[in-house]
Amino acid sequence: MPSFTHSIQVDVDPDTAWQVLGDLTTVDRWIPGITQVELDGMTRVCTFADGHTQHEAILDYTPATRSYRYTIDGGLPVADNQGRFAVEPTPRGATIVWESSFRALDPAAEAEISRLWAGMLPVVLGNLKTLIEQRRPGPATTAGKHPA
Repeated sequence: MPSFTHSIQVDVDPDTAWQVLGDLTTVDRWIPGITQVELDGMTRVCTFADGHTQHEAILDYTPATRSYRYTIDGGLPVADNQGRFAVEPTPRGATIVWESSFRALDPAAEAEISRLWAGMLPVVLGNLKTLIEQRRPGPATTAGKHPA
């Protein structure tokens, strides 16, 4: 079962990074192809430009540790699609960590799916970094921060 860990440094404090990552309804702003996001309790349904949907169970959503796990059903030719997002504090701001794994439905396609997946991780995290750093609080906005 292929597994991946990718991280990216963001130049904001961990709480600001979590305000974006922890908002489960905004993945359409940082994952390419998603055109609509619906949240029903802790189930997120993402609709893609071609009309297909994927259902994501959000597990262990924990603002105190700025992390959550997920499992995804549908949307890709894989099973046991699961992962974890976390914001980790660093001396320069924060690091976003994305761990993910899956099992290819067709074992012969595993290498190709893994190659595509590995190529998407830095793209998605790069989009997330841009979105997070646009939220960088300035002197006039830090007092108005609200918990996610």
